[in-house]
Amino acid sequence: MMDSKDRNLLVDIAVMYYLEGKTQTEISKEMFMSRPKVSRLLKRARDMNVVDIKINYESEDNNRLIKMVQHRFGIENVVIVKTLSSEVETVKEIGRAAANELKYHLRDDIKIGMSWGHTVSAMVSSFKEKNLKNIKVVELFGAVEYGEDTQEFLSIGYEFSKKVHGTFFPLPAPLYIKDDLTRKILLENPIIKNTLKMIEECDLIITSIGVVNSNSPQRIWDAHVDTKCRKELLSKGTEGYLCAHFFDQDGVFINHRINDQIIGIETNSIKRNKIMIVAGGQSKCKAIYAILKGGYVNTLVSDDQTLKKIIETDRIIRGDLR
Repeated sequence: MMDSKDRNLLVDIAVMYYLEGKTQTEISKEMFMSRPKVSRLLKRARDMNVVDIKINYESEDNNRLIKMVQHRFGIENVVIVKTLSSEVETVKEIGRAAANELKYHLRDDIKIGMSWGHTVSAMVSSFKEKNLKNIKVVELFGAVEYGEDTQEFLSIGYEFSKKVHGTFFPLPAPLYIKDDLTRKILLENPIIKNTLKMIEECDLIITSIGVVNSNSPQRIWDAHVDTKCRKELLSKGTEGYLCAHFFDQDGVFINHRINDQIIGIETNSIKRNKIMIVAGGQSKCKAIYAILKGGYVNTLVSDDQTLKKIIETDRIIRGDLR
């Protein structure tokens, strides 16, 4: 958390650079600091949302791509950002665009189901505080693990609830429970029972997509799915997972016991709810394509190169080589 002195410094340097048009060298001389330090402070100003850079992505190419995705997959809203030089930066940019898009979906008395992950976290970080009434934010599934490095993910829904002055409903349980008796006992816990009821009543689901067999770290696949289960899932054509439920290349949820062991949202709720997918990057192309074919998505926020590759792949598969 920044104190007022640190924030004032970031504001001063941002004003000089972005509004007054001064170079980093000029700022360094005026502020009696090195130019690399000015550069670091400008980056921190962007990371801490002291500076909010908004790019209008509207263009003929983007509008054409939006219409193609909408028409092919029947999606109501498609938001596209530019694919940046690294996947990490692309994820942040998708998060910023998702935060802006989310404003148009919010209203008083809405119930929002929220998952966790890097892209959803980027969205919440970029979201500007909004004063709404009687907002409920619901955790969609239990935690894979509890540890210091998972606290950022586990607090995403809570952080968002604070920004909309709402109430957060956690799901304090493991993600998967293999033992039927243990699962039955947990489901009778009043807190868990109430949150699961709230999940069924959600008006909007916000989530990203996980992939399998990726070179990038995937928390659910890496931390919880054992070798035997991985082989079984891959033999069934598993492409990725949505809200911890594994699906195949056509976006159909896999008939496997692990999908029945989840403490959280059920596939029927996913199918009938309004779903906002916040995901992008070349590593997720196949999984995003699969879930689009599944027909669950109402709003998609992604990057242009990912969606171009999806459209190209879809044309090849369907034999449309125009």
